[in-house]
Amino acid sequence: MSTASLEDRVTALESRYAELLRIVQDRPPKDGWRKVVGMFANDPQIEELHRETRRIREEDREAARVGSEA
Repeated sequence: MSTASLEDRVTALESRYAELLRIVQDRPPKDGWRKVVGMFANDPQIEELHRETRRIREEDREAARVGSEA
């Protein structure tokens, strides 16, 4: 095996390693979800959003029921 070939392979490996390292470091931690759980607890604006969402969903369900009966 020639030295040039070995140098090329090492360079390619180093480049790929650096790329993989960036990918791994950019990932959120596996338990990152724990930081956001409950962050909107007892927030009146979020509760209003949930009420409105439920209302819209129920209207859509009712419209689908009426539409399927026609």
